Amino acid sequence: MSSVFILKSLRAGALGLALLGSVAHATPLMDMRSDDLIMMAAELKKALQLNANQQTLWQQTESRSKTLLRERQVRRERLQATTRQSLDGKDVELRELSSAIDSEAATAAAEDKQLREWWLQLNDALDDSQRRAVATFLSEQLQRQADAPRTPGPKADSGEHRSGHHRDSRPARPGS
Repeated sequence: MSSVFILKSLRAGALGLALLGSVAHATPLMDMRSDDLIMMAAELKKALQLNANQQTLWQQTESRSKTLLRERQVRRERLQATTRQSLDGKDVELRELSSAIDSEAATAAAEDKQLREWWLQLNDALDDSQRRAVATFLSEQLQRQADAPRTPGPKADSGEHRSGHHRDSRPARPGS
């Protein structure tokens, strides 16, 4: 339950949103993970041929981003352990677990906004050809996301949607 939600909240395209304004493939963009984009950034950095000032700004932005993502990972591991412990207890109150998940989601949303702002500041320091290279790089990443075959998870036949919610077995009503 909570791990599905936590995994979904990990999917924020912070760098992608920061460096690429709007994209026709909105769903794949939102499937991109911040930590994956940060790892791919080294490849992009080489292609951009940054000047000394841009190099400094890149290093600062990358360092802050990695620190934030490490702290997020630690926090989520702690939430995962606490949730598992609570679920194993006698008197588990699911509403309390839900509030912890909501809190993490709100924190992650604020962090994603901060990540976007940091990377937008870096984008502002790039020249037009570098910005075009960033857009091309991100477009290629989005295309890979769109082209990647989607494999069903282990519970593909369990009646669960990708969101983890159980499908209603009743036929759909007209107009819904």
